[in-house]
Formats: sequence, structure tokens, C-alpha cells
Amino acid sequence: MKDFDIINDLIGTGVTENDLVFVDCYVRPTLGIFIPTAGECGYAAKPGHSHPSYMIVISFEHKSDRQTHYRAEITSPDVPHDDKTGFHYYCLLIEKNYFEKRYLMYSEKIPEFNGQPFEICSDILKALNTFVFEYSKSMPNSDITLDAQAEIITHWIIRSIMGETFDMRAVSSDYSVARAQHYMEQHYAENITVSKLAALGYVSGSCLNRKFKKETGITPIEYLIEIRLERAKTMLKRKNISVTEVALRCGFGSSAHFSSCFQNRVGVSPTEYRDKYIG
Repeated sequence: MKDFDIINDLIGTGVTENDLVFVDCYVRPTLGIFIPTAGECGYAAKPGHSHPSYMIVISFEHKSDRQTHYRAEITSPDVPHDDKTGFHYYCLLIEKNYFEKRYLMYSEKIPEFNGQPFEICSDILKALNTFVFEYSKSMPNSDITLDAQAEIITHWIIRSIMGETFDMRAVSSDYSVARAQHYMEQHYAENITVSKLAALGYVSGSCLNRKFKKETGITPIEYLIEIRLERAKTMLKRKNISVTEVALRCGFGSSAHFSSCFQNRVGVSPTEYRDKYIG
């Protein structure tokens, strides 16, 4: 098996090539991506196993065409755990010292993670699949480009753990769409109209609506609501901010409108969401 020494360092000394017969492995010494394909991972099926690396599992069990975020979990090195069997997920293993050095750029201490859930933007798949493609092609100097991609992916993961999921969305290559995206992310609490967004990119409102929906699958206003709801999720995890204050800070005209949008798109009320995370 290619790069089995690196795989062994990331997964653990108990892993065998037979454990990974149904797993596609794409690795650098700092980061590995493991994707079950035709069957389950034999090592993951072992009860109470652990890894010397940080493990991040991104699940696709309930994927939908409009899904903008996925559920992920992180487990610290040497923490015993039982993985869910199946093969609708990506497993990332990030070398301990490499991950911790970058985590300390964002926080003064590193918590112990024991399957901690977090949300991650679906656009990370582009970064992960770019890593997979580059590794598979074995192009000249791929070690340099793979290490650069590992750096981006690791920071993306850490920011997502800290709740900055929407900031990690990919930006459009179309200037008018990208300009509108950037403006909404910076001014989401303000009164924003399609005509104002269109003027930023020097196009008409109908043109922006058409281009925006073609690229993202949603209108600019629907995109704005998604931004506001993501910001609201972060605020709801703080005990000292009321639901009404969260609604106003995120650009909703009333707590009733906020609660209705939140219930329709997230599936639970703002209060239920808050109780789930800080109850």
C-alpha cells in the first residue's frame, strides 16, 4: 500500500493493510483523508480504538441537494471511541503537533474533544477533493501543493469548530456575485435590497438574481437569510444574549420573524437550539 508508514503514523500502530482494503487513503505526514468506498473500515470497526492524531469525521448520511452545511465531529488523540460503521463519510486525521500549533493561533488552550459535534460548510468538499485529486495524480512538486492544501483545510476545520462556518464558504469567480456575497457577509444586520447589491457589481437586479441563483441555487435574499441564521446560531450559544436581541443583531425585523425563519430552515426553534448547545 502506498505511503503505509505515514498511514500507520496517523491511524495508529495497530492498523493493517487488510483493515483498509475498502478505504481510499490520501495522506501527507501532517494530514490524511480516508474515504470508505466499497465497504467498512476494519480499524474503525474495532471497539474502543484510538488514534495518535486528531480525528474529524464529516458525515453525509442525510445529504440533500440544497444542503449548505454538514455535521462533523472531532476526537482528540488517544481518546478511545467507537466509530459508526458505514461508508457515507470522510475521515480526516491531522497530526497532533501540527493541529495543536495551529489551534493555539486561535485560542489560549486546547480542549480535549470527545466526539464534539460542529457544523462545517459543504464547500470544504472542494478543498478535500482537490487534495485527493492532487495526491492521486502524483504530479511534480505535489508534496508542496498538498502541504499548502493541508494548511488551508486545517485552518478551515479549526474555524468551523469555533463556529465560523459561514466565513469558510467558497466565493464566486463572478465579480458581481462575489461582491454581493462579500457585502452581505459584512453588512448582514443592515437593510439590504437586491438593487443595492446589483449596483455594487454594476449589473441590474434581474441580472444579479439570475446569475446568483444559477451559481448558488438560491437568490441573494435567501443567501442573506442563511448568513443571518448562521450568525444567529453562534450568538444563541451565548447565555447572556436574549433571543430578541439575537434577532435584532442579525437583521431580523422582529423576534417572531426570526423564530419563523429559524424553525423553517433549521428544524427547531431558537430556544430549542440554544438548549441543545448550552443546556
